[in-house]
Amino acid sequence: MAHRRLGRTGIEVSEIGVGTWELSGDVWGEKDDETSLTAIRAGLDAGANLIDTAADYGQGHVEELVGRLLAAADLERDQLVISTKVRPECMEFAPPPERPIEEFFRPAWIRAECEGSLRRLATDYVDVLFLHTWSRAWGQESAWFEEMSRLKDEGKIRAIGISVPDLGVGDANVAIARGQVDVVQCVYSVFQQEPEYTLFPLARAFDVGVMARSPFSSGALVQQWTPETRFADGDWRASWPQESNPGWLENQVHMAGLVKDVVAGSGMTTPEFCIKYVLSNDVVSAVIPGSANPEHVRANVSISSVPPLDDALRQQVKDLWLKREIHGTYAGSD
Repeated sequence: MAHRRLGRTGIEVSEIGVGTWELSGDVWGEKDDETSLTAIRAGLDAGANLIDTAADYGQGHVEELVGRLLAAADLERDQLVISTKVRPECMEFAPPPERPIEEFFRPAWIRAECEGSLRRLATDYVDVLFLHTWSRAWGQESAWFEEMSRLKDEGKIRAIGISVPDLGVGDANVAIARGQVDVVQCVYSVFQQEPEYTLFPLARAFDVGVMARSPFSSGALVQQWTPETRFADGDWRASWPQESNPGWLENQVHMAGLVKDVVAGSGMTTPEFCIKYVLSNDVVSAVIPGSANPEHVRANVSISSVPPLDDALRQQVKDLWLKREIHGTYAGSD
């Protein structure tokens, strides 16, 4: 497994990590814990050293699963990189600009959430602690950073991160330029190429690590969806995007078809193509695909050994994005 620098943090991460949102057992439908543990372990056994989770995934349940895994006698904590996220106190994940940061990330809340995550993870520290959302209106704020810096000085976290909203790729750019952020997590995929223009140049200039999430657009790019696809009860894809973005499913299916037409001439599978597109940008420290299926996790991590994406093929999907024929995140956008 190839490793990359996580920006200026001094941390080395596997270029493909293990995403765990799908293991939450709530918004992705019911999950079996033993299968979930097997899925995470499959990624580690395939060469990943990065596990990304969050306090909000199953209301702490996924962190507890990771904690159970860390208790395994053959796993060395210092050989793993664990990132987790502070959920907003008001539980709103797309802050409008008029909402103050005090409703989301009071210093006392950040500390309490960090302590809770450490207990659930059964570890003394996390490698990256992200704020699970951000607003472009908070660029002048410092109290959150001062509290996270204290946690860093105390050895409870190694790096400070912001996970930007799905449609807010550049929202943390002021914090990056102020030197407050070590790592940013964002949606980056063949569908969502905006980070190449609004985030990556600044991340490169300030040596900030980048974790890319949702490379498969929550399944649209790698599953056999049709306009008639119906998702299981309890699966967020059955309700949220289709209520807020009418035509979301049909649009995802159409765009996936355009990408698969390019993939057909590549000699690669669609998962390989999508992962290698993300990794073809050297600003990206790691991509974190998620799955509850152990075989899928193992296969995703193993894509590290696949040769790089051909520049001409990369340009084909870039041209589709530039012409707005493919666009947006897994939840849809204009």
